[in-house]
Amino acid sequence: MAGLLPRPGRRAGLGLLLALPALTLPSLALPALAQPSPPPPTPQSVQAAQRTAAAEQEAAEAAARAAAAAAAEERRLAERRVDSARRVQAAEQRLAEVEARARAAAAASTAARSQLEQRAAALAPALPVMLRLALWPAESLLAIPGPPEDALRGLLVLQGVSRGLSQEAAALRASAAEATRRAEAARAEAEALRAAGLEAREAAAALEAELEEARRRRSTARTAEEEAARRAQDSAARAGSLEDALARLQREEARQAAAEKAREAALARARQAAEARAAAAARARDVAREAAAREAAARARAQEAAARVVAPPPASRSARPMPVAGQVSREFGAGGEGDRARGMTLAALPGARVVSPCSGKVVFGSAFRSYGLLLIVDCGDGYHFVLAGLDRLDISPGQRVLAGEPVGRLGDGANPGEGGGRVPLYLELRRKGQPIDPRNWFAAKG
Repeated sequence: MAGLLPRPGRRAGLGLLLALPALTLPSLALPALAQPSPPPPTPQSVQAAQRTAAAEQEAAEAAARAAAAAAAEERRLAERRVDSARRVQAAEQRLAEVEARARAAAAASTAARSQLEQRAAALAPALPVMLRLALWPAESLLAIPGPPEDALRGLLVLQGVSRGLSQEAAALRASAAEATRRAEAARAEAEALRAAGLEAREAAAALEAELEEARRRRSTARTAEEEAARRAQDSAARAGSLEDALARLQREEARQAAAEKAREAALARARQAAEARAAAAARARDVAREAAAREAAARARAQEAAARVVAPPPASRSARPMPVAGQVSREFGAGGEGDRARGMTLAALPGARVVSPCSGKVVFGSAFRSYGLLLIVDCGDGYHFVLAGLDRLDISPGQRVLAGEPVGRLGDGANPGEGGGRVPLYLELRRKGQPIDPRNWFAAKG
């Protein structure tokens, strides 16, 4: 993976070495100036320095508390972001299923109408005779040459055929009407799901803006904490003798350790509260999933066999999420042009959200050769995930991500009419630099 990252050049270091003489020679040419010795400290100045140091120390502690609160808020928003991305993927998955049912119902309606038209065309030559018999049965019977018994038997046969054809036509029309009704219902459900998916994406966008603001506040608080600590150290150095300054620095370290413990305790409480909220949300999702399963079982009789679709990640916190809801268009190790596939290709809806398949650190995120936008996540223990084909990246190299946290989006597709309107995402899992089957990763528990 290191080969994908650019190597720093050596020109900057060489230029710095060449510039050192120009920086040092003028300073050597300046005459040494005598520095006046500082006046001895007085009790008043020591007391003033101590008061200043105490005030600066209080400011540093307040800045540390603000930084801890900002970090806890950022963690809470990141967990909410993971849950929001999971809901968006579930909506996209259900929309794909509903669209498949709508296409199947439309095909059934078209087949029923075609069958009805074929039957009508086959009986077209006999329709005038059947119509004459229906309107003037006695006259038609007398006009038929031959014995009256044969004419009567023919009339009865034609009447029976007419009734059977009428019943068959009624059944075909009812089948076509039912297929049309199912297609309309599926289209209405798809529209509702699209609206719900749009609302979920808008909520996710608002949450991302809130998370970005929390990160900005945390950065500001961290800068303020560092500046306050620097001022506290400067004040402690000016508070009196060397022994006094050392004692104050030791007390400052003890206060910082206590503040760190308090911050860790606050983070632990925040994590426990977040885990409790996530467990409650998981239970609620399980109840909703059971209700949806019962509803899907009732509709299963009217559904056609559809293409196998990769399911979204389970709601359990121990599950390893798929990066996108979509269909496997090419398996790991599949043959084709050139060598066998070193990864897996997923086909998803245009504009689908892409999430991180693991928790780890982003080591690369940029355009790379013919892959388009490419993202590499270091999952630890020698595992690296490679995601290629993204249209937008919402994450930066060096940033840590959670499993299921949004990292970007797919594009709208160059040719919407091809591949059922799906957009490909290439997924590759490497273990110590060697590609392995990603399905084993997703089948395991995190």
